[in-house]
Amino acid sequence: MRTYCPVLRQLLKRLAWGCLVIVMLDVANAANTDSPVVAPQATHQIDIEPSALHAALRQLARQTGIQLAHFTAAVPGALRAKALHGTYTVEEALGHLLEGTGLTYRFANERTVVIIEVARPLPTDAPSKPVSRTHRGNWLARLAALFAACGAGTGVVCAEESGPAVLEEVIVTAQKREEKLQDVPISITAIAGKQLEDRGVQSVAGLNAIAPNVIFRESPGSSLISIIGIRGSVTSQPAIWMDPSVGLYLNGIYLGKSQGSVFDVVDIERVEVLRGPQGTLFGRNTEGGAINIITRKPSGEFRGSVGVEFGNFDHRVAKLSVDLPRFGIASVSLAARRQERDGWAENLTGPDMGAIDSDAARVSVKLDFSDNLRAIYDVDYSKADNTPPPKSLYALSGWRGTFPTIFGPTLGTAIQNALAPYVSTKRPERTSTNGGPIWERGKSNAHALTFTWQVSERDELKYIFARRSLFYSDSQDIDGAPLNSVAVAPGFNWGLNAYYNRYTDYDQKSHELQWVGERERFNYVLGFYYFKDEGVTRGAQDFSIFGSPFEHTDYAADTDAKAVFVQGDYHIGDRWTATLGVRYTEEEKGGWSHRFRTNGFDGPRTTDVLPFTSYSADFSETTPMAALAFRLNDDVNFYARVANGFKSGGFSSEVSTPAVVVPYKPETSVSAELGVKSTLLGGRARVNFALYQTSITDQQFTNLLAGTTQSRVVNTGESTYRGAELEATLLISEGWQLQIGYGYLDTKIDKFIDNALNLGPTRPLIETAGNRVAANAPKHTLNVNLDGRLLRTAWGDLRILLDYSYTARMHLYPVNKDLNAPDAGGSYVIGINSVPAISSLNGRLLLTDIPAGPGTIDLSIWGRNLTDEDKMVEHIDFSMFRNASFQEPRTYMFTATYRW
Repeated sequence: MRTYCPVLRQLLKRLAWGCLVIVMLDVANAANTDSPVVAPQATHQIDIEPSALHAALRQLARQTGIQLAHFTAAVPGALRAKALHGTYTVEEALGHLLEGTGLTYRFANERTVVIIEVARPLPTDAPSKPVSRTHRGNWLARLAALFAACGAGTGVVCAEESGPAVLEEVIVTAQKREEKLQDVPISITAIAGKQLEDRGVQSVAGLNAIAPNVIFRESPGSSLISIIGIRGSVTSQPAIWMDPSVGLYLNGIYLGKSQGSVFDVVDIERVEVLRGPQGTLFGRNTEGGAINIITRKPSGEFRGSVGVEFGNFDHRVAKLSVDLPRFGIASVSLAARRQERDGWAENLTGPDMGAIDSDAARVSVKLDFSDNLRAIYDVDYSKADNTPPPKSLYALSGWRGTFPTIFGPTLGTAIQNALAPYVSTKRPERTSTNGGPIWERGKSNAHALTFTWQVSERDELKYIFARRSLFYSDSQDIDGAPLNSVAVAPGFNWGLNAYYNRYTDYDQKSHELQWVGERERFNYVLGFYYFKDEGVTRGAQDFSIFGSPFEHTDYAADTDAKAVFVQGDYHIGDRWTATLGVRYTEEEKGGWSHRFRTNGFDGPRTTDVLPFTSYSADFSETTPMAALAFRLNDDVNFYARVANGFKSGGFSSEVSTPAVVVPYKPETSVSAELGVKSTLLGGRARVNFALYQTSITDQQFTNLLAGTTQSRVVNTGESTYRGAELEATLLISEGWQLQIGYGYLDTKIDKFIDNALNLGPTRPLIETAGNRVAANAPKHTLNVNLDGRLLRTAWGDLRILLDYSYTARMHLYPVNKDLNAPDAGGSYVIGINSVPAISSLNGRLLLTDIPAGPGTIDLSIWGRNLTDEDKMVEHIDFSMFRNASFQEPRTYMFTATYRW
């Protein structure tokens, strides 16, 4: 008897699982009585890339409306599916995807398909054809099919609508192929396009604190220039001669500069945030990490959406997204967005500040030449004609002192007294400028062509060509007062302007060739990358407040970069996976500078400050990485990763001395990371945790030369960044989901050679690391997102979304702890050159899926900065005065979207 007990228990266990699944499927069927039947012989436009079989089956369910049920062991992660593009019936598509996998399928009813093993024969009474609607109650037939499937394992995975509520599986392309988020040995956050839409994120500008240890700031003076930091790696210099520390990508294509990097993107499918050096597969200037914005590809079916928004400050948005029916080999999608908003700060002497007038459009064409060869051509266009956010005169003091201490009691006091009425430490509702034109404009055109050739079932060859052109310009008044001059003595006036404009033309192009392959235990990516860019900036300056004459600063920067890379994963048994990768990069950086004085603002050239000077330099670097992953079970994955990062060197093109020809060196880093990724509570919770340490050498620091607008980059330091990151998603109950992301960052400057402040007029070079605090490295970042369904009715679902973010206090420069200390150096000091902790609460109330003709309507009321926080978010320290910009005031709006 004992011999048969285990067998009997196993039999009863399988029977219980089968009955449970049947009950769930029957409930789902009852709920969908009025749903259209998925006719087995009906054809569907199918569009599935080569991918893991489980991911391909999920895509098939979404594209055809069927429900798929299978047991976990029946579809192991190692099984792959070939590409499937074209018009197929459900049975044809399943046959194609399951070919050679050892699996087959049976219809449990007209809407549900069960995936089972071929080796386990079905009982003779199992249905081999779709069951008609009249046989919905045939429990014996469905029990037979499901009971036979039970032999494949003990855990069942169903389509989203057919089983218990679980978190949707997240698929990413961080390693140039589709993989489960939980399987990738990288700290990565993936945010779906629907989540971004619900949060009101339309561009990079909405990504602050959206992931642990990620910060976003607008550049001082412009809302179209981004400053992005990941784990403390950040570049604050927005000029085109400086490369960012975090790589920004659109569909895997690198965007070369910070200028114009804040632009609207329509039809976002998801955003992937990769933390830590990505020097192997992503390459250029991804020392801190990479942000990849991925847009949606054409479906080949006629569907789309149209929406409008209205809000305070006369906020108006119109947006359209349409997929056209497939014709021939072509599938096309079109999308466009138009936004207008009045300024939120009244300007008494010019245009209101903070106004938006922007357009964005996108066209994507997919050409399926055959089952194995396809091309995708994307065109993106963006244009903005805005006014910058207001710059308030925040304080009449800076790191060096005040106007009287620097310019003397007579002149300094006259300037101080003239400007004093305009000082404000609060977010301004009204402001005044000097009366000159104020604007910020950006226009970009991007073209990308991707050819994908499925050479065999296991090998894919991809070629990507991209070109992007950008025109950026701005005109800014950054002194915070409307005064042009002050009378110091009879017949002697002193200018009070800090006003400039700049015009940038930039063009980049790239070619990338990738070979992605897989074998039974080995996956690999190898490739070649070429990047070239050219940019020119010309600008006029009136900085009479420093006693400077009218000047013109013109410079150019260009890059010619080549790289080869390879990375492979080897599965050591069933639990261990080892990853090795390496990239070799060669770059030639060059440019020219010309600084001269003019007769009046932007007038004819008079004398040269720096004659036309050209320069160039070569840089190269090898960036390896290694990772080891251990799968404890299907739900828990541990990993360790070591990677090198590299940010290119260059030239400080704004410097007006012959030192402009001296290049600063590349910045390099080594990062070590330990992490665990887990799926808990039967798929209802996902918790990922990582510890990391990054050591940076030849660190590039930007110094603003006192009393000027000239920035110089020097390799003066070494730093260590340590921290922890936690991301958790919990499905609280059906319709309620909570997401939390927390990042902790501890920084230490280990080396910082700088000119001494307090060791005599010669200011010798000394070690100042013990008196320094790192820049742009908040100790804590937090985001909390709650998405809940309040009510489900026949006329729609009522949902609420709350989104809270927090960024702790940080410093804008590598500041001194004490300017009077013996090891004080350079400039800037803690407190004066810091910004406070910043928090923001956003919320939205939605009524979704309201039936309307062939489609549905979504209505919502939502707001940003609901608590109307008005903290300072940025400032510039001019050594004797400071300006500042603040959080935008509370905004609210009403939206309506029709989808079909």
